[in-house]
Amino acid sequence: MKKIVEIDGTKVLLDTDGTNDFLLFSSHNNTGPNQNRWVELHAHIWKTQDRKTFYLAHYSQWQGERCYIEEITLDDACRFAQDNYSDASEQERSSFRGYGILDEGNYE
Repeated sequence: MKKIVEIDGTKVLLDTDGTNDFLLFSSHNNTGPNQNRWVELHAHIWKTQDRKTFYLAHYSQWQGERCYIEEITLDDACRFAQDNYSDASEQERSSFRGYGILDEGNYE
C-alpha cells in the first residue's frame, strides 16, 4: 500500500513494501472475529535526512471497506507501542526500542 504525504514542504512516499519503510508491529496474527481487520505500525526512514516518519497501515478484508495509511506523530507511535506491548513479539518489542518509541525501563 502506498500514500504520498507532504511533510514540512517535502513530498514523501509512504510504502508498506518500500525499501525505506520498516514494519515494526502487526496485529494480523489475531484470531477470532477481528482476524479480517488488522493494523500495522511502520517507520519510514528519509533518504536525505536523519529523520523518521511513523504511520499506521489499516487493513480489511471485508467487502466495501478500504485499506488506508494514516500518518501519525512520534507521540502517537509511542502510545501505540505502549498499548500493544503485551501483544508484541520480542522482535517487535526490539523494533520499538530500536526506533526510539518505547523506553523498556518502564515495563516488566
